[in-house]
Amino acid sequence: MVIIAMASIIVIGSTSFAISRYVIEQQKPGKKETLRLANEAYDRGDFQQSSFLYERYIKEFDPSNISVMIDFGYSLHNVGKSQEGIVVLKDVLKMQPNNAFALFNIAVIYYRDGNATKAKEWMKLCIEKGDKPEIVEKARLLFEQM
Repeated sequence: MVIIAMASIIVIGSTSFAISRYVIEQQKPGKKETLRLANEAYDRGDFQQSSFLYERYIKEFDPSNISVMIDFGYSLHNVGKSQEGIVVLKDVLKMQPNNAFALFNIAVIYYRDGNATKAKEWMKLCIEKGDKPEIVEKARLLFEQM
C-alpha cells in the first residue's frame, strides 16, 4: 500500500512538472518573468522547477549572472544532480574566484553527499578566500563542527 502511494506521488509530481514545463515553453516568459518564476520555485523548495527555469534564464538571457548560477547549482544538487551543480558553481569561481557563496555551497553539497573530506577542503577555502564576511563566519562555525 505504501509503495503504491509513493509511486502515485512520484507520477503526479512528474506529471505536474511536465505540465508546468510545457506551459512555460509555450508562454516563453521574458527575462524578468523567468527569473521571478525561478526564484519563487526555489523559495518554495520546488528545485525541479527552479533548476529548469534557472537553466532557461542562463541559456536564453544571461549566462554570466552569478546569483542565478549559484541558485542553479544548488537547485541541481537538490534534484540529485550534485556533480552538475558543482560544475556550475566552479564556473562561478572561474569568474569570481573568491565568491563565498559558491565556495560555501560546494562544501555543503559535498557534505550532504557524504564526502566530509571534500566538504572540509571547500569549507577551508571559503574561510581563507571568501569575499563575504557573514558567509566566511558561517563556514568557520560549520568547519569547527565537522
